[in-house]
Amino acid sequence: MSTYPHLLKPLNLGFATLPNRVLMGSMHVGLEEVKDGFARMAAFYAERARGGVGLIVTGGIAPNDRGRPMPGGARLTTEAEADKHKPVTAAVHQAGGKIAMQILHFGRYAYHENL
Repeated sequence: MSTYPHLLKPLNLGFATLPNRVLMGSMHVGLEEVKDGFARMAAFYAERARGGVGLIVTGGIAPNDRGRPMPGGARLTTEAEADKHKPVTAAVHQAGGKIAMQILHFGRYAYHENL
């Protein structure tokens, strides 16, 4: 008998079913602001899904300019910015996993003199 008998069983959330209960917590990989970063993120997260992670939570993405961790930092305020994330989502889904974006306002750490 397993100590965790449900860990690798699917979990129905009502709106989606996770393939298992293994979660990769939010981890900022620092690729959102670099050239080819989204393609690299797609490969990075898809590899974790292929390895058996059922739900991946991305690093924090700011909801507006004032919430960015630095000037030019990742944000999600336009359809064009959302479109950049589609290959990441598609790669994880194709690998059998699910992915959730962490929307994160960086609070007092988001202060920038030029805002």
